[in-house]
Amino acid sequence: MHRDENNSAIFAAFPKAFRALQGDMPLSEFAKKLGMSQALVRTYLDGTRFPDFQALQKISDLCEVSVDWLLGRSAFRVEENANITAKEMGLSENAAILLQNANNSGTQEEGLYPQLVSSIIENKHFTRFIMQIRFYKSRVEEVEANLKGAPPSMRDFYAYRLKAEKAAVTDVLNDLLNDMVPPPDFKKPQ
Repeated sequence: MHRDENNSAIFAAFPKAFRALQGDMPLSEFAKKLGMSQALVRTYLDGTRFPDFQALQKISDLCEVSVDWLLGRSAFRVEENANITAKEMGLSENAAILLQNANNSGTQEEGLYPQLVSSIIENKHFTRFIMQIRFYKSRVEEVEANLKGAPPSMRDFYAYRLKAEKAAVTDVLNDLLNDMVPPPDFKKPQ
């Protein structure tokens, strides 16, 4: 199919989604994965050609994404992910309600911005941040148990240890924040 045969929004969305599927993969490897010629894949990537239904389905199946995502009709690569429940995600009811209210209200309830929450969760430092908080929480519980009847010298030791653990959480949070919103370079003249 050629450009004039397609809706312009879909035609604009497909090359973007297709390039996202390619990622860092060399053209030759990507074409081989799809069982297509490099020339054909290149035309899909640059938007000069649009795949027919069979080619769309083939790309969808081989790359394990929905056709709707390829066409820009869904934000979800895998359509089944669109309706994941709070229970499946392990969210508390209150957390799910906060996210739902922020998304559905038109205003940002309680300062919750779903797009920002998504960006934080998708950040490469997020898992490390959560693990560090988890470690800190378990360390606090351990210290609380050990403080019962501990001499003053041990209390100082535990306080120092928790301070170091808290600093580690702060460092990871700093990495996450700097990755999401890099600060300007104050050393360079503007």
